[in-house]
Amino acid sequence: MNIMLGPDAEKFIEQKLKTGHYASAEDVVLAGLQALARTPEDQFEPGELDALIAEGERSIECEGTIDADELFRQLRQKNADQRSRGG
Repeated sequence: MNIMLGPDAEKFIEQKLKTGHYASAEDVVLAGLQALARTPEDQFEPGELDALIAEGERSIECEGTIDADELFRQLRQKNADQRSRGG
């Protein structure tokens, strides 16, 4: 299969090749296709992902957030409590 790319795409591929992370233009294109295969848009029904994001944003507005260090402290404490109870 042959594909015609515009100058911006060709420049992008050339920049990626210069990094040394890719051996060929085909490798750059394949990496892009693999990234597309991992995107969540085809794992959700139309509008579902937007609804989930909105739900998360509402949750943050209502409940706030927790600092990551505090979260890990709580998880470690919960784990230690469970071990001390034998569970």
